[in-house]
Amino acid sequence: MRRITKLSAIAAAALLGAAGVTATNASAAAQATWTVTNPAADDTFTAVNVAGTTAVLTNKSTGAQVTCRTISATGSAVDGVRASGAGLATIQTANFGSSAAKCSGPLGSTWVAVSNAPMTLNGTTYSAGVTKGTITGIDVKLTGTSLVGTCTARIKGSANTGSYTNSTGVLEILNDATPALTISEVSGSCAGLLNNGNVATFSAKYQVTPVLTVTSP
Repeated sequence: MRRITKLSAIAAAALLGAAGVTATNASAAAQATWTVTNPAADDTFTAVNVAGTTAVLTNKSTGAQVTCRTISATGSAVDGVRASGAGLATIQTANFGSSAAKCSGPLGSTWVAVSNAPMTLNGTTYSAGVTKGTITGIDVKLTGTSLVGTCTARIKGSANTGSYTNSTGVLEILNDATPALTISEVSGSCAGLLNNGNVATFSAKYQVTPVLTVTSP
């Protein structure tokens, strides 16, 4: 299937050239193709936090932070050529903390978060083996426990400051200058740490396995 996809793209380019179809510099830039190479036969990948790094969820409205030393994700990146940087890969599942290694928060609270839906990794620019891009479709359920009880909330939106490096296989997410995550459906004993309408940022470094290669002219 992956070979067919690549051959089809090459054949299409050859046919356009034979027909005398050319592109201006502006249209060529707009139509730049992206290529994803995934060594996995089933086009899947896994990801965990880079050794020694900590993921941080920050409620920018209240200043509350949840830190995680254990994060993981699974997804798929189909081998082949894309017409644009949209949808280079999909994160099918994501977990922040676990029952055995919970995340840490204010007031001695502990937290876990699980994704509610797939997320999409998109490329916006490419240079020298580094793809910069976004993660859209973020939708996670966050659950915390403390001496005052249990707090739950939903976090939705996007992470708009990310990069993937071919040489290391590291996907890095940095805090957005303008928060693009919104907290909603807050319930339980949250002690004012989370409130409906609060905005948040997320930062983390994931080691992707197998190492994917993403390129764009």
